[in-house]
Amino acid sequence: MSDSSASAMPFRVEYREDSGEVVVWMTFGAGPKQTMRRKVFTSLEALVVAVTEHRWEAYLQSSLARELTQAAVDHLGANPQRLQQAVLALSDPASTVPLGELLYGPGRRPAPPDDTASS
Repeated sequence: MSDSSASAMPFRVEYREDSGEVVVWMTFGAGPKQTMRRKVFTSLEALVVAVTEHRWEAYLQSSLARELTQAAVDHLGANPQRLQQAVLALSDPASTVPLGELLYGPGRRPAPPDDTASS
């Protein structure tokens, strides 16, 4: 259906005109343990239910990501801009910048935890 993003996504959506079915091919895992699963939608109603489920899951995942981001900023002292850059870099398979450099800057490391605070 959408060829522009098909190669970057772990799924492919096809429409079979002869049967009127929408088929989703989903890839799980990596390397030799990679498997593919197929899901067939034979009605508009079934497809709408699937869309609703995925939107709800996406909403929950997005809400969790926002909460985790806020916790990193509020409790771990993360720089919001650097945190966003690190998240984007981790999402880019071509990125080669070390995570620590993205989070703390070139040549900088996080301060060690304060052991006296827990005593």
